[in-house]
Amino acid sequence: MDLRLSDGRIAAGRYRTIVARGHTVIDPGVVFDTLVVAGVVAMVGCRGGTVECRAGRMVCTGDMDVRAIVGYGEIHVSGRLSCRTLRFVGVVRADGRLVCARDIAVDGILSNGRVISAASVTLRGVLESADVRTDTLSIEPLHSMMLTRHAMGEYTASSHARTVVGGAVRVHALTCVTLHADAVELSERCRIERLCNASHVAGDGTADVSLFCPTCSQTHLKRRGV
Repeated sequence: MDLRLSDGRIAAGRYRTIVARGHTVIDPGVVFDTLVVAGVVAMVGCRGGTVECRAGRMVCTGDMDVRAIVGYGEIHVSGRLSCRTLRFVGVVRADGRLVCARDIAVDGILSNGRVISAASVTLRGVLESADVRTDTLSIEPLHSMMLTRHAMGEYTASSHARTVVGGAVRVHALTCVTLHADAVELSERCRIERLCNASHVAGDGTADVSLFCPTCSQTHLKRRGV
C-alpha cells in the first residue's frame, strides 16, 4: 500500500511507499519499503527499507533498523542506528551504536554517543564519536561560503573521538585519545594522545602526537565484533 500524508498520524501496518510532508507521527509497528521525509517525522522506532530525506527532519526516539539512508536534512536517533549504507548531506546523530554493514558517506555532521562501525567512513565536515571502528576513515573539511556567511561554525569545528581502530586513516583536525591504524595521514593540527601500530605516518607537520606505540593488542579488535 502507498500512502501520502501532509500532517497527521500513520497507523501500524505494512506500506510500500510513504511520503510524509508537514508534521507526521508514525506509530510503532509501521514497516515500509521506502519512507520519503519531506517535513518533520517523529516515531518511537523505525524498521524498513530505504529512508529518503528531502530537506526533512526525522526524529526517532528508539532504534532505527533500515536498509539505506539517503538524501539531505537532519536525522536524530535516540537508540541504535543500523543500516547497510548511509549517504547523507546534513546532520546525522545517533545516541546508541551506529552500525553500517557497508559504507558511510556524510557531508556535514556525524555524531554518535557510543560506537560507529562501518566498512568505510568518509566525512566532509565534523565527526563526534566515542569509538570508531572501520577499515578506512577519511575526514576532510567542508568548504562552503554559506557556512561563514551564516555563522554555521558547528560545520567547521574540530572532530573528536576517544578511540579509532582502522586500517587506513586520513584525518583533518581530529582530536583523539587513542588511534590504532596501519597507515595514517594527519593534517590541520590533529591532536593524538597515543598513536599505535602505524607502519606509515604522514602529514602536513602540524599534528601533535604525544606517544607513539609500535605495538598494541587493541589493533586486533574486529570491526564486526562491535
